[in-house]
Amino acid sequence: MALLALATQSALAQQEAVLNSAGYSGLSVTPTARLLRWGTTALAYDDQVPGAPANSRYGTSGHNFVAGFGLLPNLEVSGRIAASTLNTHCYTEPCGVRDLSFNFKAGVPLDRAGRWYAAVGATDLGGAATYFRSAYGVLTYSPDRQLDLSLGYARRLDDRFNRASAPPMDGPFASAMYRPLSWLQGHVEYVDGSAWAGARVFAPAEWLPAGWSAHLGANVRLTGDGRTARNWWSVGLTVPLYKVSTHRPSESAPMSRGLPGAMVGPAPRSSSATEFSTAGLPASAPLQPISAPLADPTPAAAVVEQTARITDAQLRALAKALSAKGFEDISVGRLPDGAVAVRVNNATYNVNSADGLGVALGVIARQLGEARVGYRLVLTQRQISIVGARGRTDCLAQWVAMETPACTAARLYTPGTTALDATLDEAAWVVQGSAQSWATTRLMLQPVVRSTLATEYGVFDYSVGVRATVQQPLWKGGYAEVSHVAPVAESQDFRDGEVFGTSRIVNSTDRVLLHQFARVPLERLMGQADSETAARWGLDALTAHVAAGRFDSNYRGAFGELRWEPGDGRNRFSVEAGRFERTIDYDRFLPIHSRSLLANYRYAYTPTHTYFEATAGQFLYNDRGVRLGIKQWFHDVAVSLYVRRTKFDWERQARSFAGIEISIPLTPRKDMNPTHHIQVTGSPRWSYGVETVIQESSNYITTNQGVSSTASALDRTFNSDRAGLVYFEDNMRRVRSAARQ
Repeated sequence: MALLALATQSALAQQEAVLNSAGYSGLSVTPTARLLRWGTTALAYDDQVPGAPANSRYGTSGHNFVAGFGLLPNLEVSGRIAASTLNTHCYTEPCGVRDLSFNFKAGVPLDRAGRWYAAVGATDLGGAATYFRSAYGVLTYSPDRQLDLSLGYARRLDDRFNRASAPPMDGPFASAMYRPLSWLQGHVEYVDGSAWAGARVFAPAEWLPAGWSAHLGANVRLTGDGRTARNWWSVGLTVPLYKVSTHRPSESAPMSRGLPGAMVGPAPRSSSATEFSTAGLPASAPLQPISAPLADPTPAAAVVEQTARITDAQLRALAKALSAKGFEDISVGRLPDGAVAVRVNNATYNVNSADGLGVALGVIARQLGEARVGYRLVLTQRQISIVGARGRTDCLAQWVAMETPACTAARLYTPGTTALDATLDEAAWVVQGSAQSWATTRLMLQPVVRSTLATEYGVFDYSVGVRATVQQPLWKGGYAEVSHVAPVAESQDFRDGEVFGTSRIVNSTDRVLLHQFARVPLERLMGQADSETAARWGLDALTAHVAAGRFDSNYRGAFGELRWEPGDGRNRFSVEAGRFERTIDYDRFLPIHSRSLLANYRYAYTPTHTYFEATAGQFLYNDRGVRLGIKQWFHDVAVSLYVRRTKFDWERQARSFAGIEISIPLTPRKDMNPTHHIQVTGSPRWSYGVETVIQESSNYITTNQGVSSTASALDRTFNSDRAGLVYFEDNMRRVRSAARQ
């Protein structure tokens, strides 16, 4: 943690690092020890391919694309496509270099003043065609914000595919960068007898969204051989994956006294932070703070006295206000201790349930704040309880309206810590089941993309379509689903009869399923007299999901999964199994009988919002093996790195893969209200990934190893696996910003 704090503190004083043609942050050719800022993604393009074989038909001319992420405070990762030509068929005519590679760089500051940095890295890892494989170490000294001096050593590693390539980074190197103006940077570089110079012009900050950076570069070779062009140009863009901070964390009050205020997103704990953006949420009238709150904690007698003033009309008005915000299956009533009971189902704030929790709390504060009454709220998803809150309405109103409430606004609970359903068992409902979910049909629209990168047939081939999914809620936890995919566009190589034709998107109804979710009542094993022990062991946190029908264009069958998230949500265990039969001969490589059985584990490391994930067992197409990965969350964007090793029974040995995946929401933070018998939404979680074979002498494209069933839905139901108590407590700024709307 000390290293993390040191890294984030020193990052505040540094200039924005940018990617270069080699796939790491640095200057035109050489790296510096600075990293891409944590929580940013960067894109870069150069109109040449440094290090391509000089004796080839194309030399170093071509296209160099790089995309990278500041994945962790001390780690950046990137992918690079180096291509002499874009669409030339390599099997019929010379196409030069066409290489897809993975790169990483890890670094740390060496002093608290942020003047010394050290980093190590490697390029072109994995795959069979390794044109640019190298490793390096670098030390950077920054006496001020304008000057960087770097010194390091790089070594070209064995190139198993083409020894004619000559990456510029091979031997000792040094560089100097000077930034006389905020928008201008100049640099010189030296690598083992070769020298380069260059300049970058940065766009003014007011031209771009907050936190963005863009630049245009020009580079020239001063001395040396033809490992680079005589001159070339470059362009780059850096985009933050979370909202840029504006004020310090101490200015944002926690929800309850003793509960530490938690930063939303990966902004450094010691740096400035911000209230989460309210963009995309419905606006409400500002809430005035409640003056002179009662003592905290509230005596039971005071609650009863105040509850007498809550009329049935007020409770009906509360239910109506919740419906206006897009909630459904609304129940409002009274508990024996005088508290107001509220249960609502969230089908509108699909990007993040924290928004739904905040909006519901805001409605309670506005409707009942003056009454100074106790309340208990349970928020459900597909009628499965995922989070609850209890407190006093006047304190809640203060927390929403003021920076520092005088009393406890709420305490949060999740199934891993409390039997949420049992907290409302004794409620006398005044309104029950209002705005029923079964009365609304859901229509979700999302893009579908199948693509290949940097193959012998082209740099980027694609088949793009749109998926329309209709979901009809039926009863508690049950719904029917029908999904149809329609093609929109495709490249030449994805057309029928071409090399990728069997993987193209075709016009088809590929999913017809019946789903059922239910909580497994393990706590009954302990008996009602020992409910505290059951809660302590997380016996209320086991949830099941089963589905049956047609799962995709190839298979029909049955699928089931169990999810257990005990305690505060740092650990999540799950198991899934399926039995499927192939219905059509669409892909001859797919097995006729599919039997899957997988065990999954996830650990959430909250200081950096990092998930460590592991999966083992038999995958969808009967290959057996393991998958290990890390997932880094930046608000609602997730970036995952993974390695996977599986084996089919008929293969002699297992195959290994490595990949990167980005997952983003393609729908507003608040979808349309489910009040008109149909609700049209986008996708709350859309993913795109790229992977490559590793430790192989060949690099054939494969799509049928290590595949999991798309029917898995429990993690999606539990806020994309972000429904533990520790997650909600760590995102109280987001909850309060939603409550203010």
